[in-house]
Amino acid sequence: MAQLRRGPGLLADPSMPREQWGGRKAQQYVKLTLSTYGTVCWLCGLPGANSADHVIPRSKGGAVFHLDNLGPAHKHCNESRGNRPAETFALIEDGTQFFSSA
Repeated sequence: MAQLRRGPGLLADPSMPREQWGGRKAQQYVKLTLSTYGTVCWLCGLPGANSADHVIPRSKGGAVFHLDNLGPAHKHCNESRGNRPAETFALIEDGTQFFSSA
């Protein structure tokens, strides 16, 4: 199976103030993520991604505004994952196992 495109993951610099995801800056990073990595969701493997998911969740210390910590995702996949590690989800050809995993 082909490797899904996304950043490798990156922790935030602890010496910098915490940033919030949102607003125009977040919209720009969503566009940048989709133009860099494509629109195949890195969580389910299906086309049509329309958001940017943080590879290392922000609540776990992941960098907020850095392309290395972002990957294309469907909004539903992104919200369903929450802050759980992506490794807990097994990708299968049709992408449905993601939604049945706990």
